[in-house]
Amino acid sequence: MAVEAAAKDDSGLQMAADADRPGMRDWLRDLGHRDVLAAAFDTRLNRVPAFTGRASRPIARLLKRHGYRLVASPEGFLVCSHGTLLDGEASWARRWGMTVAAASKTYLPAHA
Repeated sequence: MAVEAAAKDDSGLQMAADADRPGMRDWLRDLGHRDVLAAAFDTRLNRVPAFTGRASRPIARLLKRHGYRLVASPEGFLVCSHGTLLDGEASWARRWGMTVAAASKTYLPAHA
C-alpha cells in the first residue's frame, strides 16, 4: 500500500532506498515459532484508517500465530506526510512503551 501511495504524483511520499527488500509480512512468515515476548505497533498517516491501514493488528495476529506472547495491545502512531510523528504522538508512544515495559516485567523471572 505504501508503494502505491508513494507512486502518486502529488503524494509527497518517498520510498526508502531499501524498500524493495522483503516486507514485514515476509519477515514474520519466515521467523518460525518462538515462545518470547512481543509487542506490535505501526505508524500511519493521519487519514481514515480504511485508506491508510492499521498494520499493528495483522502484525499482532501473525506474532501470536508464531507463538509470541503479546504484552500489550497493538497500537498505531500518526505521522505526517514527511514521516515525523504528529504533535502529541511521541508522548503517546512513550506511555505505550512504558506499558509494554511494565507488562514485560511480569513475564521475567525474578533474580535470586
